[in-house]
Amino acid sequence: AASEEDALNLLFLGDTNRVVAETPMNDASTRSHCLFIIWIDSTKPGSDVVRRSKLHLVDLAGSERVSKTGVQGKLLQEATDINLSLHYLERVI
Repeated sequence: AASEEDALNLLFLGDTNRVVAETPMNDASTRSHCLFIIWIDSTKPGSDVVRRSKLHLVDLAGSERVSKTGVQGKLLQEATDINLSLHYLERVI
């Protein structure tokens, strides 16, 4: 994004496209992960030195114990897939 406004619009667009579902343990359980990466370049006045930073904002899908939620069908499969993806994510971090 070329500007702060563009970046915020992308963030809001991503947020509105996230899938949520109601479970017995959570009224709005996210069913997908969200990553928002911000690159920041800064230069002191009168200097040619550019400092670059990268900030990762991460919101992971809701992890719930399948045995406690009592979900079935599609929500059960989603919960299983979410837990599996978090398991693999944990192994690489």
